[in-house]
Amino acid sequence: MAANLLLHIPHASLCLPPDFWRDVTVDREIIDHNLHFIADCKVDELARDIDCHKVTAKYSRLYCDVERFQNDADEPMARLGMGAVYTHLPGGAQYRQVIPERREEIIRQAYEPHHVQLNKLSQKIVAQHGSCMMIDLHSYSDDLVRKLFGYTENLPDICLGYDDEWFSENDALKLKTYIEKLGYSCALNYPYAGALVPMDFYRDKKPGLRSVMLEINRRIYLDGETVRQESVHDIGKIIKYIANEF
Repeated sequence: MAANLLLHIPHASLCLPPDFWRDVTVDREIIDHNLHFIADCKVDELARDIDCHKVTAKYSRLYCDVERFQNDADEPMARLGMGAVYTHLPGGAQYRQVIPERREEIIRQAYEPHHVQLNKLSQKIVAQHGSCMMIDLHSYSDDLVRKLFGYTENLPDICLGYDDEWFSENDALKLKTYIEKLGYSCALNYPYAGALVPMDFYRDKKPGLRSVMLEINRRIYLDGETVRQESVHDIGKIIKYIANEF
């Protein structure tokens, strides 16, 4: 087991709790389509053989996005209706109405328990091993980037997101070189930037935590709904490289 490695998987779930439908204002078919479109489709399967600590979000991001800042004032995506509690879909269509009291209920039910778990586990790893290497694991599609940001130019096979306070540029370049030697195109902080840091570390600037985001383009690991086994092998190699080198 990689004792100080923590995999964070926030967007793979397709689970919508029963109370989700209280707020929905569109046909169920629209939700069903976007549930799969916006998920990090089967990205958790890429890490299935990695023996390490893992924190995986329980619910779909259509219900609550645990990767966002809790407060909309701090979250850039909130201007698109896609803060911690979404009201709009990629492309701008509104799909539910959420009053402030309801938003706080969803935060209590989904967001806060997830972050309590993430904070406690990361602190425990640092206390036991002196450091915690966190990988924020995601996937994306060209179509999702187009809907969110309006472009599809030069989208890489793998995007590395990092903030040099938590993962240095030199280390990001070293990891990029390793990924490219495996035959994949790789970009730094494009099309996504940064990596989640547990709030207890982020807020108080506690030492011992490092974090990097892996954004895997669906085109390299999915054949329809089937995960390519060679991709499981290669992504596993990248994760193990991070665990061993950083």
